[in-house]
Parts: sequence; structure tokens; C-alpha cells
Amino acid sequence: MKTASHLFGCLALLGLFVIEDPFYCSGPTPDHRSLAITYLEQGRHQQALTAANRAIRQDRKDGSLHLIVALAHLGKNETKDAFAALEQAVLTEPDNPQIHTTLRQIFLKEERFDRARDIFSSLLRQKPDSGLAQAGLGWAYMNLGDEEEALQLLEQAVAHADSNIFAHIQLSHIYTRHERIEEAIQVLQNALKKNRHNQQLLLTLGECLLEQDRLKEADHSFEKALRSSATRAATAIRIAQLYYARDLRRKAIEYYEQAVDYGPHAPLLLNNLAWTYAEEGIELDHALQLSLQTLKADADNVVYLDTYAELLYKKGQYDRAIILMRQALELEHEDGAHYQYLQEQMQKFRLALQEEGSLSSRPTTP
Repeated sequence: MKTASHLFGCLALLGLFVIEDPFYCSGPTPDHRSLAITYLEQGRHQQALTAANRAIRQDRKDGSLHLIVALAHLGKNETKDAFAALEQAVLTEPDNPQIHTTLRQIFLKEERFDRARDIFSSLLRQKPDSGLAQAGLGWAYMNLGDEEEALQLLEQAVAHADSNIFAHIQLSHIYTRHERIEEAIQVLQNALKKNRHNQQLLLTLGECLLEQDRLKEADHSFEKALRSSATRAATAIRIAQLYYARDLRRKAIEYYEQAVDYGPHAPLLLNNLAWTYAEEGIELDHALQLSLQTLKADADNVVYLDTYAELLYKKGQYDRAIILMRQALELEHEDGAHYQYLQEQMQKFRLALQEEGSLSSRPTTP
């Protein structure tokens, strides 16, 4: 069963929103579209399906209505009917990039790239010169592991005069995986000539530049992405993660701190920042305060407990670190993903405490 948040994530891509009172209509014709979306939100999938089909009879050229039908079928676990509606959506409006984006999101959630391949192949047979169809089919092949076919289709897609940003980004990913970094950078820079402030292009370019250790250029691209972002905290976190993955922790800290400044202070963000400080062995008192906030939000989270214990260990408070680690081990099941790691942490803390005791018991030299 699909959650309401998943359904509305897809609908938001199409700019579809529920009216304040969809059951009230001042005009002669009921607003079946808004009714269908409201029913989806309420989990009333059969009613949503009925309303969406009525809306289609009123406007047969609106592909987004078929997407609503597809989401209603998915809510009823009617996968075959859902995929048929998805195909009808893209065939109804083959040049609508928002519909293509929504289709890809649905297929990604469903992990049905084989069905995505079939639908985009059908569209490409009808519109052989469609850059959107080429990009969608290339994306499907890429997720199916056929990068040779994906590469050919995506190169064709970016060659279009009206080529879309998605095709450039996917092609850059393939080039990067095959260590063709300069070509990946060139593809992204070409796309940026027409879309200078596109956040995703700038982030992807920054990541490619990091691969080549072109740190100044990467940071410049990241800063431009941050300035262009409507969700600066999330963008700053993404940049921090890219730097962290390259073991550039000081830069990761810089962007994590920016994310904290933008707010809101999500516990996971505070934990990641505190942990990065711990790894660098700097600003430990500040990091302890950050970590303490995460435990106030979720005292039984073993990841947050581990971060706080690590910081205490870094400050030489081994006995307190052991107490916290014991608590974490009590919370984590022996088959849990973190259990072995937490055991190793406990061993590290105990060894440090033993060594401290051994040093303090040695007689001083007269």
C-alpha cells in the first residue's frame, strides 16, 4: 500500500493541489480533478479512481489525469492497471517534461525499470526524435545495468537543441562511472549555458570537479548552487555530504554549520555535525552540546548515543563513554545493524580506561 506522502510527492511534481473545499462547487460542473486528489489524500482509492475517470471524460487531453488514475490503482495494489494508466499519461502529453519526471519517480519507487523501458520504448517508436523519450529510455536502461544502450540514448538526448537538464545529468553520471570526468564536466557546463542557476546541474558539476581535486572550482559551483536554492538547509547538507565522502571534513563542517544556520535543527543534521567534529578532534565542547540536543530529541537512538560517547572518549572521559555505550548495546539487538560496531566501540573505550589506570598506577620517578 502506498503512503499518502508518496502519492502527494508525485502529484506535487505536476503542480496538482487540493482545493480548500473540493466538495463544494459554485459552478455547473463538479471539479472531479480536485475531488480525486482529495480522495487520494484520504486513502479512498476507489473514489479517487471514479472521480479521475470522470475528469478524463471532461478533458481527454490532460495527461496528468491519467497519472492520478495510476496513483489510485497503485493505492489499490493494482499494478497492471497502474502501469497502463502511466503509459496513457505519457502518450497523451508526450512533450510534457513534468509528466516524464513524475513517471520516473513512480517507477523508481516501484523499482520497475523494466516497465519504464517498455513505456518509453513505445513512446520513442511514436516520436523517434523525442529527446524526453530518449532520456527516459536511457535512464531505464541505466537502471537495468545496460550502460552501453543508456549511453547511446542519452548522448542522442543531449544533442537535441531543446535537450533537457535530466539527460545531461544522467549522461554525466555514466561518464563519471567510466572515469570520463572531463567529458562529464563538459556536458554539465554545456547545460549550464542555458540554465545558469540550475541547482542540480551546479551540484553535479561540483561533485565532478571534486573527483578531479579541483577544489576551488568545486566550491564555487557549490556556492552558486546554494545561492540558487529554495531549500538552502537541504542543499548545504548535500554539499557537506559530498565533501565528507571525499574525506574533506573541514569543508563538510563548514557546510553543515551553514545548514544549522538556515534551520530547522533536525537531530540527524546535528548528529552528523557533532560526529564530524569528533573525527577531526576539534570544537569538542561545541560538538557535545550539539550531540546533547539530539539525545533530548531521541534518547534511545543508538547512533546518537554513539556520537555522544565518542565525544566523551575524545575528551578523555572514558568511564562516562562506557556507561553510554552500555546503554546503546542494551538498546541494539544482537542481530542489529550497529551491534558489532558498538561492541568494537565498547572495547576501544575499555582499553583506553585500562591504559589510563595503568599509567596512573605506575610509580613516579624520584
